[in-house]
Amino acid sequence: MRLRTMTAAAAALSVAAVGMVGGAAGAAPAEAAAQSDWGYDYYAWNDPEDAGGVSVAEMAYKTTSDEYVHGRFRAYGEVLSIWDYHDNDRRSVVRLWVGGSGPAVFYSKGDNTYREVNLSYDEGQTVYIQTCTSDGSGAVCTEKKRVPGKS
Repeated sequence: MRLRTMTAAAAALSVAAVGMVGGAAGAAPAEAAAQSDWGYDYYAWNDPEDAGGVSVAEMAYKTTSDEYVHGRFRAYGEVLSIWDYHDNDRRSVVRLWVGGSGPAVFYSKGDNTYREVNLSYDEGQTVYIQTCTSDGSGAVCTEKKRVPGKS
């Protein structure tokens, strides 16, 4: 596991956004059997458009292919984004904790999709996310609280 700078994270997203395959929600047996084939990235950055806001993102990616699931909370506008490029016929999941509440659970639209959700929270609250390949028992998930953000 490694932390990335904002520049490296942006480069990774650019590369990852080109030609991926994917989807998730409810764990398939193959997911549980191959969890060792997964890598994880965690990053946060001071949002230049939101004074005091810290955006945060987490990604789980297959080390044996170009499949991944990715969740991002952007402080400016309080926008949650979900990339689901893991081909498992299930919707990926992003769990979001803001302040003392949560988790709020958001699903992707399925394999090979991107979803954006506009949210509204009080400013200055600590934000944590967790991104999973599905909501089933064999899902592959990033760690909650690895890198906190701020609304």
